[in-house]
Amino acid sequence: MECWRNIPNFYPYAEAIDCEAMPDHFHGLIHIRPGGKPHLGQMIRGFMIGGTHAYWDTLGIDWRPQPGVITRDYRDHDHTRSFRGPALFVRGYNDVEAITIEQVETKRRYIREQARRALIKGSMPDCFRIYRNCNSYGWTMDALRRAFLADRYLALDSRRIESTLLALLPRIQMLPGSTTPAQSSNQSASAPNIKPVLSFIGMRALLAAPCKLPLICHRSDAMLFDVQRDIVLQAARKGAVIVSAFISPKEREIKKQLLIEQLPVIEIVDNGFADRYKPTGKSFYACAENRLVQISPWTYAYSRDIKVTREMCLVMNQLVRIITNKDDHWWKK
Repeated sequence: MECWRNIPNFYPYAEAIDCEAMPDHFHGLIHIRPGGKPHLGQMIRGFMIGGTHAYWDTLGIDWRPQPGVITRDYRDHDHTRSFRGPALFVRGYNDVEAITIEQVETKRRYIREQARRALIKGSMPDCFRIYRNCNSYGWTMDALRRAFLADRYLALDSRRIESTLLALLPRIQMLPGSTTPAQSSNQSASAPNIKPVLSFIGMRALLAAPCKLPLICHRSDAMLFDVQRDIVLQAARKGAVIVSAFISPKEREIKKQLLIEQLPVIEIVDNGFADRYKPTGKSFYACAENRLVQISPWTYAYSRDIKVTREMCLVMNQLVRIITNKDDHWWKK
């Protein structure tokens, strides 16, 4: 951290805004003012050199060359391998550019909360454990087909429903040992050994709550949104667990208020869970306080190009209905 803060001493046009040292990685935020010529990589290289040498000083390693003596191994290879001491860094680094003031503040909050979040997650492992390949009553291939009946155009053509389902199979989690998505795409989605499963993280007791209510905002009810929002929030304040994929802006607006009021939520997420996944933002603290469950029917995909399609939204909303066993329009009754 000291080496990071010293960067402006070597590059006057650079401003070291914030940083945090974690057990196995380092976060730093730097502002390069107009006129700065050296590449960012050159600055990071200098930071890695300084950090490595300070590390060796801490270990008592005499790494400095003797006056007048030229040694072949003086320069490190990317400061990840040396004859003089152990490596402090691995090769390369990940850089993300923050454009707006809001993005900069988001990065600063992320950096400042990293250490606290790591301590919380380490001290409460059960809250952040990912449960995989879970069977759920009602979550079947037929349930997936019924999801597409909510689309009035797909509902008119059973062949389109089948082709849509086959197209989604590569992303849908399947029970280990059942037909793989690649094999299923060449067969019928009616094959008996295809079994969809779920993964989830968070307070599993919420899944058994006696009162679970769905939140699905339909365009046809746009004029009644204020009514729907007030009834949903009132039900949550009385103890109901709200279940939603929080897809539309109106659904996300209600989610924001639920988290602010620290009310319990079950969220259907649009991607699977990586091995080191944890919720972000207010959802992280909701998970730590046993107020949140996140469920996913999807396999994890690491790609910035993946988009959430309407067909995926239909599937997630169907899972909402199965979990709650309630009609979308319960709030009208």
